[in-house]
Amino acid sequence: MKDRLELVLDILARKGYRSVIELSTDLKVSDMTVRRYLDKLEEKKLIKRTHGGAFMGQEMVEVDYRMRETVRRKEKEAIARLAWSLVQPGESIFIDAGSTTALMAVMMGDTKRITVVTCSTTVMQSLELSNIETIVLGGKLHPISHSLIGPIAEETVRQFHFAKAFLGAAGINPKEGFTQSNMEEVPVKKIVAANSKEVIILADSSKFDRDVLVLFLHPTQVHTLITDSGIRPECQAALEEKGIRVLVAPMDDT
Repeated sequence: MKDRLELVLDILARKGYRSVIELSTDLKVSDMTVRRYLDKLEEKKLIKRTHGGAFMGQEMVEVDYRMRETVRRKEKEAIARLAWSLVQPGESIFIDAGSTTALMAVMMGDTKRITVVTCSTTVMQSLELSNIETIVLGGKLHPISHSLIGPIAEETVRQFHFAKAFLGAAGINPKEGFTQSNMEEVPVKKIVAANSKEVIILADSSKFDRDVLVLFLHPTQVHTLITDSGIRPECQAALEEKGIRVLVAPMDDT
């Protein structure tokens, strides 16, 4: 059932709202089974039920990291693997908080002699036993995203310049840009982007056309997007027209 619950979350994240009948078709199960799935997700406060369906609206986007890290895991691992391949020896990079960026830290070896600056306590934990030089921003801990935020984090990150910044996004609108559900995380992202030679967004294809609260980067401020094969051709074309290099991460079949 766990896989099916994750699939329901994924569908609602992409569609916003889905009726019981539509979910029944999506999952190829009975209406009664769908209602049972929705009951369990509502108990966890991950969705909101309506008469005949369910939605993951704006107020539901910022779900706990422990749940997000299990959704679309294979796609996120493929994105993280490709992101790590872009890092060159000797570079100083920034790794953002988020479930996909955290997986990038898991993929990293210590042979490139790089320096990592991060606002993510999850990234910090992944790198603390490695030989990678790691600098962690100070600041207020945001427990849902496991990120460090606020004036201390913002002042600290202003002191750095990066060859590459690997940032997460809660939503992607090909016309308007990249969005975030938590306003408190936005200032650090903006400063990092301004201080980086190359801004790289890591986001699986469920993030497209998701209605999320705060726009933090316009398309002109992003150099590269790494996503999975679920990206629609029209979305990829729209981003490339804006000058963004779109890389589709190959899945590991092993």
